[in-house]
Amino acid sequence: MIIQHAILHILDTNTGSLIASQGEMNVDNVGVHEYIEKLVNKIYKGDIKTGNLLPDSYLDKMIKQSDFPELTTQLATKLFDTIAASESIPAGDLLSFQATIDEGPIFGLIKLNFGTRYAHAVEYEDDQMVNNLVLNQSILPAATQTVDEAILVNVDDGSYQLLEKKQLIDGHRVPYFSENFLEIKPEVSAKENIQVIKRTIKNIAEKYDEPEHEILAATQEVIYNSLAETGSISTDVIAEKVFGDNITAKKEYQEKLTAKSLPTEVSVVNSEKYEKKYRTQKFKLDSGIEISIPVHVYQDLSKVEFVNNADGTITLMIKDIASILNKFNV
Repeated sequence: MIIQHAILHILDTNTGSLIASQGEMNVDNVGVHEYIEKLVNKIYKGDIKTGNLLPDSYLDKMIKQSDFPELTTQLATKLFDTIAASESIPAGDLLSFQATIDEGPIFGLIKLNFGTRYAHAVEYEDDQMVNNLVLNQSILPAATQTVDEAILVNVDDGSYQLLEKKQLIDGHRVPYFSENFLEIKPEVSAKENIQVIKRTIKNIAEKYDEPEHEILAATQEVIYNSLAETGSISTDVIAEKVFGDNITAKKEYQEKLTAKSLPTEVSVVNSEKYEKKYRTQKFKLDSGIEISIPVHVYQDLSKVEFVNNADGTITLMIKDIASILNKFNV
């Protein structure tokens, strides 16, 4: 990644101060470059939403301005006014930059939320040097930490990747970063689509008295296999694999997803992330026992089996064990 411009504006709503930088950061500084590049890599690996800027929309017009410090100051002012209206939105800095990656030129905005850390401070009391502890409430996140709010825009075609968290404004949890600040409407994220699928499956399983743990395990397996094969999720394949011959349940499932505007083919930008997440089935029993079973083992009855007993209880049988490794860590 080649960074052409970078600037940092301070949005300290704790003190009511917007401190807009008049000059840019030195992008030739190795530490600055590495910090921004690591943050960008974290964004691309996150639960991103995608979309395209509409021509002459607010952000489209902003990033086409030539005066980088001025346009970022305007953005910082708007973001400051937006977050100042809510006590639940953390203060932070707005990192803005222009760079070139393999896919072309990008414009980036990253909100760096403040953290709290203690630091030492050398002070003098009655001509004596005293080392004290000072609480610093304006610590920026490390480059390895998760980014909560950011957008990366491809300048050539207007496509973007967005990260955001809903925050409480006027008693309602809203996606303020995209809605109030950037004035864009991104596509629904893969995480949100999977949550809709899961809730719908659970509701239908309960209605038709299907064992929830079996239905959800089957759903997870279908999602995992779909991602491994195509990098996307087919809701029709889920209906077929999970509900089988129960035509009524399949129809109701598809109708509910249609009513929620969920596409039959759910695209997943970071499919590798979800493959890793769903490759293991995890169960928690009422006894407190927690077990993890690899997806490829779960359906192998020679290795593991759930047996429904006549008294309504379930017996979990783990078979063909050659060795046991205790995972005690220090």
